[in-house]
Amino acid sequence: MTQPDQLDLFFSLVLALFWEAAPFLLLGSLVGAVVECYLSREFLARHLPQGRVGAVFLGLGAGMILPTCECGVVPVVRRLLDKGVPPTTALTYMLAAPVINPVVLISTYVAFQGQMSMLLGRVVLVAITAGAVGFYFSRRSINEIVRPATPLLGQVQIQPIGAMLPAAPPHEAGCACGCGHDHTTGQKGIKQVLVRTAEEFMHMSLYLLAGALAAAAVKAFLPVSVLSAVQDNLLLSVAALMGLAVLLSVCSEADAFVAASFLGFPGAAQLAFIALGPMLDLKLLAMFGGAFRKRVVLVLAVLPTVLVFVLSIVWGWLWW
Repeated sequence: MTQPDQLDLFFSLVLALFWEAAPFLLLGSLVGAVVECYLSREFLARHLPQGRVGAVFLGLGAGMILPTCECGVVPVVRRLLDKGVPPTTALTYMLAAPVINPVVLISTYVAFQGQMSMLLGRVVLVAITAGAVGFYFSRRSINEIVRPATPLLGQVQIQPIGAMLPAAPPHEAGCACGCGHDHTTGQKGIKQVLVRTAEEFMHMSLYLLAGALAAAAVKAFLPVSVLSAVQDNLLLSVAALMGLAVLLSVCSEADAFVAASFLGFPGAAQLAFIALGPMLDLKLLAMFGGAFRKRVVLVLAVLPTVLVFVLSIVWGWLWW
């Protein structure tokens, strides 16, 4: 492929990756805004389990009720943490929900033509890894996890959208003034939900774009021969497809079909690809950096990588 062709492919991939992920990011931002505006700390405190084991299992199963792609899960988790949801539950949910949800389970089953060992292996690897990360952060406070707000674009502080809206004059409930304001006492209006959604989407889309640029560069310029040289070795093939999962940044709804296309690789390597990718890829790393402190990002990068590698090798020895 000539250099101009590679550049054309690069820019096409950037646009494709960004527009593929943007709707999910927008949906995640919307869900996060609804959480912020309508779920009170008191409600969550009353209904969330207090023990670490219960908190982990809630995080693992929440994706079946609130399914989300990895492209949109970070804004939701940011809002959950702001509302006082324990890090154990929130971070377990963040890693597990992109896989342990109905859509992805069905797509995995179809991609591997009903091969239950791949479906169950994916669920088990992700559940163990997400649960381990949740337990690791169970003793950390929310302030130790969430990155404090910082000005963007150097020293220029971008004013939140809500602050640019004209302040509403005081009204009494039921005044029938016809101004369109929400007069419902103690509730947040739809306008505030939309404002919060826009703020979160614009903030996180910068990191999404950075991740899309990096992933597109890998897809456009990485020689195919690099992978074919390691596919016959279990350890190297697992490591290679894990690295590829991070670099390609394929959405969890479609990554099983990509993994199934690597016909020359052992099942353990394919499993590693679909287990690690939804928990760690370039666009997620960029969004992690925008949401969490550096030490948290480091753990979110290292711990899933080590666990998925070890578990995939063990799975390969047992099943293949």
